[in-house]
Amino acid sequence: MKVLRIVSELDFGGVEQVGLNSLPALQQAVKLKVLVLKNGGRVSDLLIHQGVSIKILGKNPRIPNFKLIRLVRKEIREFQPDVVHSQGAEANFHGVLAASFEHVPRIIAEEIGIPNHHSYWKWVFSWVYGKAHQVIAISEAVKEEIVRLGEVLPEKVKVIYNPIKSVQGLRLGVQGFTGSDFVFVTTCRLVPIKNLERLIQAFEELVMENSGLELFLKIVGDGPERENLEKRIREKRLENRVEILGFQENVWPFLADSDAFILPSLQEGSSVSLAEAMAAGLPSIVTQVGGATEILGNSQSGLLIDPLDTNSIQSVMQQIIDLSPEERQAMGERAKKEAQRFSVDNYIKELMNIYHSPIP
Repeated sequence: MKVLRIVSELDFGGVEQVGLNSLPALQQAVKLKVLVLKNGGRVSDLLIHQGVSIKILGKNPRIPNFKLIRLVRKEIREFQPDVVHSQGAEANFHGVLAASFEHVPRIIAEEIGIPNHHSYWKWVFSWVYGKAHQVIAISEAVKEEIVRLGEVLPEKVKVIYNPIKSVQGLRLGVQGFTGSDFVFVTTCRLVPIKNLERLIQAFEELVMENSGLELFLKIVGDGPERENLEKRIREKRLENRVEILGFQENVWPFLADSDAFILPSLQEGSSVSLAEAMAAGLPSIVTQVGGATEILGNSQSGLLIDPLDTNSIQSVMQQIIDLSPEERQAMGERAKKEAQRFSVDNYIKELMNIYHSPIP
């Protein structure tokens, strides 16, 4: 089976992390090619190094780009895939239409977040998804929203949660905070929707309320908001408490050196970062908005926050600090057990079922 995966970019971010986690394994099961509409970068370089076939078009994927559709059609004619699987709005628009024009046997569109579409875009994506044989949603929350918007019928949507890599061989788990220091960690792309300014504000207030403790916040990631966030950290004189560590290919050592994970996003379709933190045995503080709570499942391994309320964020961070080491350890153990369902093996099995299943 020949599979063409289409994405907008492959530098760093959620889609990129999913690709880094899963594409090397997928190419063991199919003949795989990845088509990047715009730019490659760190993740594309890593995947190429692992032997994944990637072609970068370097074009503007802003909808609509009819020249780009023609280029994608040309790539499809040359590769002759059995399956075209696109991820994200721009890739879905250009990839699904190109695959439809070329009569690809199976066309799959994947919605990677909770869309905020007005009537025009609802019509556009209803038309696009109508040309796909199957739509993948990365959480039940995403499925519910695209169905509510009228963009796709519920029976056409399959939920597949994003995978995480195995952490075998690493010594992970709660670090045994004993009352003198505590490390919070978050891993994400530095963009406004991740709500990091409000997190830093809540952390500043937490530090002031706990003058006898050494509290630290580690932010693992990069993005357009980095300079602004570093400015805020300097203004609040938190340089010795808050550290932005940039993009890291391997986040596990940073999770292993932390006591709790925090995800304060204004919106999350799902969260690879949360699943990774759970696999690392960390108790979590999680936004109540979107699909992130589905990652926690019934594990009782995390506490929820209102991402718009700084007091809510600070209060729940305080609750985590005030738990006993034994309570946090128990939360972490439940988290690790729950995270097993996000294995790459499970993800590939579900994906192959879709690739091989009868067309609805």
